Amino acid sequence: MTLLFKNILKFSILYFSLYVLDSFFKNYLELLPYRYISKTLLSFSLLIFYLLNTTQEDSGKRKLIVIALCCFAVGDLFFIAGDGGNMWHFMFATFLFIIAKVCYSVRFSNNKDFKISKLIPFLLFCFCYMSIIMAIVYNQLGVFFIPLLVYLFVVMLLMQFAYLRKNEVNSESFWFVIFGVIASMIADSLDVLKMFYDPEIAYNKITIMFFYCLSQYLIIVGVLKETKTSTNLENALI
Repeated sequence: MTLLFKNILKFSILYFSLYVLDSFFKNYLELLPYRYISKTLLSFSLLIFYLLNTTQEDSGKRKLIVIALCCFAVGDLFFIAGDGGNMWHFMFATFLFIIAKVCYSVRFSNNKDFKISKLIPFLLFCFCYMSIIMAIVYNQLGVFFIPLLVYLFVVMLLMQFAYLRKNEVNSESFWFVIFGVIASMIADSLDVLKMFYDPEIAYNKITIMFFYCLSQYLIIVGVLKETKTSTNLENALI
């Protein structure tokens, strides 16, 4: 069983097979309760993969990733429960996702100085992104205006710290993480638009979960590629 998680090809097949299973359950109302099992297996398979392969010596950084993955896992279960219309479940799940994204942000932060000019293109992108999303859904937000604003801010915060890793880590790790964060943004955007704009937008029953699972996978692989030191682990992750 350990070998299944130590080899990235075998784990990838397992992980995306679990995604397909979970997506299948999601699209059939009578099978929805089985998502509590499939989603738990999907989430914790990624956690096990990380724990078995990380060589990160900084225990604080390891804990941040573990906390983030656990928050995502529990938040997913509350999102499933929230599909029944329970808004408190949805709000608590959103709170857990915010904690998870903040943990990722702190994990990706570094003490290096950087030029503010380096952030100008990024800040411009953030402004445009948040303005477009808020403009589309503004009339439907009501009491969710502030919570959504906070959530989008955290999404942009994560993107910022992922972006600032450029030239501070190896390029392979940087690009895995940055593409993972972009996939996460796509999933978040579709989820917001589904809730407050169009419930049927962009085949969201499939696309949201796809980009969300892809983002988690890419981020964790990117983190592992940054922290690997053993030649054996490097070979296992190629």
